[in-house]
This record gives sequence, C-alpha cells and structure tokens, in this order.
Amino acid sequence: MAGSKVIIALDFANPMRALALADRLDPRVCALKVGQEMFVVAGPEPVRWMVQRGFRVFLDLKFHDIPNTVAQACAA
Repeated sequence: MAGSKVIIALDFANPMRALALADRLDPRVCALKVGQEMFVVAGPEPVRWMVQRGFRVFLDLKFHDIPNTVAQACAA
C-alpha cells in the first residue's frame, strides 16, 4: 500500500454489497472508505472484516455533509 493513493469509496448502505466489492479488491493496491450510511446500518463489523483482510480503512462518519448523504444516513 505504500505510495498508493487509490481509495475506493464503499458508499453502500447494504454491507453485503460493500463486502462483495471489497472481496474483489487487492489490499496491497488500495484503501477503502466506509461512509456513514453503512456504519449506521452495520456498525463496526464490516470494518473489522476489511482490516482483517489487510485493508487500510478511512471512516468518513461526519454528519456535516451534503444533504443527500446526511438524509441517507438518517434513513438508515
């Protein structure tokens, strides 16, 4: 991962969709971003799964965001 600047945004409310995509990626070439929608729905377990597989994970949990993102997180 050293030197890689690729971060894949897993902006899914459904953790199974996010994990299915992450399962197809190589943790040596990218990091993952987990948004508030999925974290509100699933909690920390998907993040633990990603870290156990060697991914660096950026948690984007701010609620001061664009209205659509905040609305989706609140609906989750």
